[in-house]
Amino acid sequence: MERLLIVSADGHAGAPASAYRDYIESKYLDDLKKVEAENEAFAEAAVSQRRYSKEKLDLMDSDNRIRNDGELGAWELDTRLEELDHEGIAAEIVLSGTQLATLPFFHPTSEAYPPDMRAAGARAYHRHLADLMSESGGRLFGVADPGPCLDMDATLQELRWVREHGFVGVHPPGQIDDPALPPLYDSYYDPFWSTCEELGLVLNPHAGYGTVQGQFVIKGMRAMMGDPSDEDMLKMVMTADRGIDKMPYDSPPRVALTKPRRVIWQMMLGGAFDRHPGLRVILTEVRADWIPDTIGYLDQAFDDGRFPTKRRPTEYWETNFGVCPSSPRPYELDLRERIGVDRFLFGADYPHPEGTWPNTLDWIRTTFADVSEQDARKILGENAIAFYGLDREPLEKVADKIGPIPADVLGSGHSVSERLIETFHDRSGYNRPAELLDPGFMDSMVTADVAGAGQ
Repeated sequence: MERLLIVSADGHAGAPASAYRDYIESKYLDDLKKVEAENEAFAEAAVSQRRYSKEKLDLMDSDNRIRNDGELGAWELDTRLEELDHEGIAAEIVLSGTQLATLPFFHPTSEAYPPDMRAAGARAYHRHLADLMSESGGRLFGVADPGPCLDMDATLQELRWVREHGFVGVHPPGQIDDPALPPLYDSYYDPFWSTCEELGLVLNPHAGYGTVQGQFVIKGMRAMMGDPSDEDMLKMVMTADRGIDKMPYDSPPRVALTKPRRVIWQMMLGGAFDRHPGLRVILTEVRADWIPDTIGYLDQAFDDGRFPTKRRPTEYWETNFGVCPSSPRPYELDLRERIGVDRFLFGADYPHPEGTWPNTLDWIRTTFADVSEQDARKILGENAIAFYGLDREPLEKVADKIGPIPADVLGSGHSVSERLIETFHDRSGYNRPAELLDPGFMDSMVTADVAGAGQ
């Protein structure tokens, strides 16, 4: 029986600051010392095995993948490939940022840095990751940082460099919030969209998109260290246990969580897909339960004349978008027909503690129990191959060695410990109720963006 070809469309990489010394321009070497200090504080407070009791670790870490530092695969290639083999994952789409290391100057977990340093840090990260990718045997495919995007010529030059070195995606402009940048509906970004379309780079709005640099350090670290005043932030950062519909209307977490969603309608309003129909966008690790009703809301606004796009929003969704909710929940799989089976991707989120590692196969057994093999094959790997234009043949050879046999993970005949499933919820809000659409909140955002795009 043909084994499952699993491609995780959400993995993460990032090394301690010292690893970038050989990659960053010499004039920034002294500044890396500050990042090293940030890294030490971040790693001390970050999510790790210390979150879990011995009882829970015994449940979720029966093979000692966590306790033997398997998460160090964030920058140790041999460890990473060993963990992928254990999880039955043939390949990964790799994005920036891990729970063990900040990144040089350009990441939301850093203090605020000026644009030139952010650009330099992103370039260093790209070159470090490119070396890992080149040594991975064709199993790792990077997603680039867009950089500050204030010098568009330099931005496009870096897009060409990353594509030439094996990257398959890039975060949209505005990954770090910068008041100097216009909203995504502005024509300023046409050269960026055009180059992404030309090169086949997929846009990846990921959780944390649009973060104000430094804010995560201040609030997120307090939350991770258990400050009771930041309980809501803790739930958002650690488990996504609470949907935005359960958060105060104008709370910072609610506003922050909507930024990746706004990419959808801002790009539609700006005509990005009309001028660049080959653009592809995959919403990554921002859940999926909100999508059907959100697209339905936009369709109704289009019908009412309140959303002035050339095509119906559903049409853009069906031609230009996909979603990778990562560590998927059962109710998200139940929505796969409404979302579009061909637009639903799987992400293990390795090595983040809210992901499926080191229990990916059991996660599939319980979450995909009612999913047909045909749909499962699409979601677990085929859709990522199609969206990112990956070469299927070499990945098949890897899957033939390490991929799970369908009968071992699909169907309803598998028993997964309820106590283990409880740890899924601890890590990822697995049993959280599906989010309900808040029309008033949508009105406030969409109306503001329609007005801005019409100016």
